[in-house]
Amino acid sequence: MADPDLFDQIKLFLPKYLSPDQQHRLFAELSTFPENRTFYLSRSNLLGELLQGDGWRGFVAINFHSGDRRTISGMVISNSCDISPANMGSLPVNIVFAPLIELAKYVERLRGVGKTSEQIENLLRDIRRQRVSSMFFLPECPGVIPECIVLLDDLHAHPLRDFLDREKSALFTLNQYAFYLFLMKLSIHFSRFQEGAERFDSAA
Repeated sequence: MADPDLFDQIKLFLPKYLSPDQQHRLFAELSTFPENRTFYLSRSNLLGELLQGDGWRGFVAINFHSGDRRTISGMVISNSCDISPANMGSLPVNIVFAPLIELAKYVERLRGVGKTSEQIENLLRDIRRQRVSSMFFLPECPGVIPECIVLLDDLHAHPLRDFLDREKSALFTLNQYAFYLFLMKLSIHFSRFQEGAERFDSAA
């Protein structure tokens, strides 16, 4: 159970578009973090709508060093409104995504660079509890994806029109609880208000 004071503050930032009952349900689910591993919508009415936090197969990632292109699975980082086909204007729009990395393969990489079993276990515990600010952990979605991570410092851009026109498939849609966790991780990674740097001009 998290610090009650923290969750009193979180109440201030609950989405305003939710009804009071929905806000109460979301707050109740957030209070079960990190034990709650129910991340995905079980119904499919939103599947395929291309929303922020969705998982898709069909993104093209370009290797910076070799220039190679690969079709991969990734998670949508762009906000839902900016990538809505209904809002596409005359200028090209990119969809920002991060590749899905299987946690087991990430562990192999850690072993390859000499991390000990204890170091790996400690890191895995922190990853699964969402304590690593540069990663978002995704639990297994049975029959769809194994345990995965998304590296928030490994972002790619794919032209939206090309993505919409190519062969692709939707993997998952986050439920309200997981989506809110995802937004909090994005805020922590990209918007560090308490960075400690004083940016005031010196007095004359």
